Amino acid sequence: MSRMLVVLRYRNGEPEPLDMDLVRDTLAPYIGTAGEDLRDGVLIRTAEGYEVKLDVSDVCVSVSRYPAGQFFDVLAELVDRLGATVLSSDQPVTIRQEEDRAHLSEDIREGAVVVATTGPALEGHFTGS
Repeated sequence: MSRMLVVLRYRNGEPEPLDMDLVRDTLAPYIGTAGEDLRDGVLIRTAEGYEVKLDVSDVCVSVSRYPAGQFFDVLAELVDRLGATVLSSDQPVTIRQEEDRAHLSEDIREGAVVVATTGPALEGHFTGS
């Protein structure tokens, strides 16, 4: 079974377009290969030697296979810099701070949990370790 993480920035109950320059700047130190506009997929490489394929659109960055370790540091930086939320296929919606809850759509607002925007905290939350 595949686990999926989706990074979105909610405002007024709806996902809003991501700042693609900020996405590119955040991912740049880790990019192995990427199309010019990032929408053809981005392959990042971690210091541990893992390669992770990210799918990028105007409103989200998603990943379906991800390793432990530095990947979560990259994820934390991306979420923090974008002021984003993380949706998971098997965990409650994750927000950076309580104030972010008000921006979520009503159907996911109540179950959202606050998780510190650090690699170890996100890794622990999403992998149970």
